Amino acid sequence: MLSQSAISFGKTATPVVFPEVIQSRFGEIMVDASRSITFPRGLLGMPDKSNFVLTNFNSPKMEQFKLLQSLDELQLSFITLPLDLTNNIINIADIRGAVDDLQIAYDDLVVLLIVSVHRSPDSVRLSVNARAPLFVDVKQKLGMQYVFQNDTYKVQHML
Repeated sequence: MLSQSAISFGKTATPVVFPEVIQSRFGEIMVDASRSITFPRGLLGMPDKSNFVLTNFNSPKMEQFKLLQSLDELQLSFITLPLDLTNNIINIADIRGAVDDLQIAYDDLVVLLIVSVHRSPDSVRLSVNARAPLFVDVKQKLGMQYVFQNDTYKVQHML
């Protein structure tokens, strides 16, 4: 559970004071709990994981992406792609509809897409989950994974 300046991990209950460098599955990263985002319902398939923080990757090759790092379980993290509100992946009218459903002020909105990496012997390809983007209210530091009910958007939208 996240307190104002500390978090306990699992059964060890060892508090870690933030900002702190932690060992994630992507290597050492800096996290700051004061910038945490709460997903009250968790993410799809993980309703008990609700505390996350967005941080940068240590690699210049990854500068367009953000890491959504769990503060509940350090080995849980997601590569995300911040999405401009006017983009070629999700129609602006659908974004506005979701914002209305979620009661997020449009000016306080950040949309993130979870990225999947597809490796083959010859290449690495990336896709994003356009069907269930993350909508974050940056003012309230609250997030929600929103599932579009139509099949216009794919779970694996190739980049």
